[in-house]
Amino acid sequence: MKSRFYFLLALLPLAILLVLFILPLSFNLSKAFFNEEGFTLDLVRDVFTTPYTYRLLAFTLLQAFISGFVSVLIALPGAYLYANYRFRTKNLMLSLSSLCFVLPSILVVLGFVIFYGNSGFVNELYRKITGGSESIKILYSFKAIILAHAFLNIPVALSLITDSWSNMSRNTENAARTLGAGNIRIFFSITLTRLLPSILSAFLLIFLFCFTSFSIILVLGGGPEYTTLEVEIYRTNNIVLDSARASALSIFTFIVNLAILIIYTFISRTAENRDKSREDRAVPVKSWKVRCALLIYNTLMLIFILGPIVSIIARSFVSTSKRYGEGFSLRSYQEIFGTISSIGAMGDAYTALLNSIFIGLAVAAAATVLALFLSLYSSKKNSRLLEITGMFPLAISSVTLGLGYYIIKAHIQSDSILVSYMLVILAHLVIALPFAMRTLSPAVRSGNRRILLAAYTLGTSEARTCFDIEIPMLKSSLAKAFIFSFALSVGEVNATLTLAEGRVITLPILLYRLINSYNYQGACAIGTILILTTFIIFSISEKLGRRKHNEQT
Repeated sequence: MKSRFYFLLALLPLAILLVLFILPLSFNLSKAFFNEEGFTLDLVRDVFTTPYTYRLLAFTLLQAFISGFVSVLIALPGAYLYANYRFRTKNLMLSLSSLCFVLPSILVVLGFVIFYGNSGFVNELYRKITGGSESIKILYSFKAIILAHAFLNIPVALSLITDSWSNMSRNTENAARTLGAGNIRIFFSITLTRLLPSILSAFLLIFLFCFTSFSIILVLGGGPEYTTLEVEIYRTNNIVLDSARASALSIFTFIVNLAILIIYTFISRTAENRDKSREDRAVPVKSWKVRCALLIYNTLMLIFILGPIVSIIARSFVSTSKRYGEGFSLRSYQEIFGTISSIGAMGDAYTALLNSIFIGLAVAAAATVLALFLSLYSSKKNSRLLEITGMFPLAISSVTLGLGYYIIKAHIQSDSILVSYMLVILAHLVIALPFAMRTLSPAVRSGNRRILLAAYTLGTSEARTCFDIEIPMLKSSLAKAFIFSFALSVGEVNATLTLAEGRVITLPILLYRLINSYNYQGACAIGTILILTTFIIFSISEKLGRRKHNEQT
C-alpha cells in the first residue's frame, strides 16, 4: 500500500513533536554544561558523584519499588477473582478502580488529607470508637506516600493482570489437573509462570509512574527525609533558584528513567507476545468461599476507592470558619462562580476554572490531531520506531519538561502573559501526546483494511480514502483520545507548577495553594469540580469503549 500521502501527513506532526520535546530537553540539559566562562563538566561531575544525589536516588527507587510491589500485591487477589468468575458487579468494580487512575494526583493528595488526616473521617471514627483523643498518624509519612501511590496505581495492575489472566486458556491447567497435580502446584508451576511477564510489566509501569511522582511526595511526604529526585529538581530550581544544578539533576534522572523505560518496553513486548485464548475463562460463582472472598475484597476496595473521593465532596459543604459560620455552607461554590466576593486564593477560582477549560481544549484538539496523523503513518509503515518516538516523552518527567520550558522562557525574556499561556499549553501537549497515541494506534492497526483496499481498487485517492473512510471509522477512538488528553491537561500540576510562576492559574495549581493555606473547604469545592469533570470524562470514555467493542463484535 502506498504511503507517500501518509508520510506527508505525518511529517509536520513529527517535526512538531520533535521540536516540542527535544527543544526544551536540550535547553534544560545544556544549561548544566555551560556557565559564564563557557563549556564545563564540573556541575555534572559534582551531581553524578556527590553522595547526596545517590541518597536521593536510593529513596526514589525504594519508594517506587515498594509502591509497585504493594500495588501488584493488592491487585493480584482481585485479578484472580475478576478473571476467573462472573458476577453482577464485576464491570462496575473494574470501572470504579479505573476511575482512580485518571484522577489528578493533587486531588488524591487532598482526598488523603481529608480522609486520613488528624481531623479526617478515619480519625474521627477512631476517636468515637475508642472514646479517646488520640489519632492514627498516617499523613506526612512514608506510609502515606505508599498508600497514595497504591490508590492511583492498583487499577493499572488490576487491569493489566486481569486482562492477561482472562485471555489464558484453561487447557494446560486442566491437563495438569487430569495428571493429578493439585491447585497450588498448578498455580505456581503453570499459571504464575504464564502470568509473570504481565505482572512484571504492570510492576515496571507503576515503578516508572512512582519514580517520577511529584505532588504526592511534595505534600504527603511532609519533610526533607522524603525528598525524591523530582522534588529536589523543583526545589533547586524554584526555591534555591539554581536552575543549572536543577538541569544537571535532570540529566541524572533522565538517564535512570530511560533505563527503566527500555526495560519496561522489553518486558511489555514479552507480555504482548504471549499466546491468548478467545474462550471465556470466567465461570459463574457457586462456592460460598468465593462469594465471601468477593464480598470482602470488593467491600475493602470500595472503602479504599470511594473514601477519599466522597470525603472531598462532603467536606466541600462544611465550613469551619468562625467568621462566616460553622456547619453546612455553600460559600466556597459561591466564591468559585463569583456570586459573592472572596479573599485570598479563592479570588482566582473562576479564572482558574476558565484557564483549565481553555488550556485543556487546546491541548486535547492538538494532541488528537497530531496523534492521529502519526498513528496513521506508523500503521502504514508498520514502524515500531515511529511509535516509540511518539512515546519518547514518557522518558522524562513533567517536572523536567516544565523546567526546560522555564529555561526557554528565560531566554525569550518576555513578560507577556500570552507567552506564559503558550508555554503551558506546549508542555501539556508533550505530556498528553503519548497517551493520545496509545489510544489511537491500536485502533488504527485493527481497522478494516478490506474497505480501504476496496476504495483503492475503485480508483479512490489516498487522501480521499483517508478523510472520507478511514478517519470516520476512528471517530470513537478519536473522541476517546480527545477526552483523555483533556483530562490529562486539566489535572496536570507538575509542569504547570514549575513553569507558570503564579501567572497562569489552573484548578490543580489553585488546589495546591488552598491546601498549603489550609483552606480545606475551598480546596474541596475545587476538588469536587475536578471530580465531577473527571467522572464525566471517564463515563464518556467508558461508553465509547463499549460502543467500539460492540461494533467490533
